Amino acid sequence: MENVLAVKTSLLGDIVSANGLITGREEEVMELISTHGEFLPRPAAEVDPSYKQIIPYVTILRDDQAFATRRLNKGGESRLHGLVSLGVGGHINQTDEKDGDWLMNCLRREVEEEVNMSHFGTLTLRGLINDNSNDVGSVHLGFFFTLTTTGDVSVRETEKLEGGFLPLSSLAETAPQMETWSQIITPELTELWTTGRL
Repeated sequence: MENVLAVKTSLLGDIVSANGLITGREEEVMELISTHGEFLPRPAAEVDPSYKQIIPYVTILRDDQAFATRRLNKGGESRLHGLVSLGVGGHINQTDEKDGDWLMNCLRREVEEEVNMSHFGTLTLRGLINDNSNDVGSVHLGFFFTLTTTGDVSVRETEKLEGGFLPLSSLAETAPQMETWSQIITPELTELWTTGRL
């Protein structure tokens, strides 16, 4: 059985009281997880909002485009089937704890499992994603990163996902088809692009 890293929701306090992209609290949450994080059986954690499972969520950017995937019906999380995602990521397992850098180890593993990339550029932590409005969001907390590339990107797990680049200028009109985390980060990605800060 898969065990995943989670932290009690009550310990996160006001950080998870609102939905949206939260900035400036990342180090605080990392410290809480390092001190109070627990590995729980995933089936139980997925239905227990008294815990937040920790998920690195990486948007891959190339010039003025973001890599997007759509979860097919064979994908692991049935509650997200058919929705567009702007993030690559997943749960932190006990094998990711080596050398203490659990977040980066998981991030690298998930990117390598989900996509083929010919070039890795700059990785930037942009904030935390919280969404208590639905069953999936209420049991997860995301660390939102952007990762730049100048090369090709393709989906590795073609039986679970389909993918390709979307223009950043079109994200707002695609948002209704997205999972909620991608909807949350769309305004930030659009602003970063329009202000030249990507």
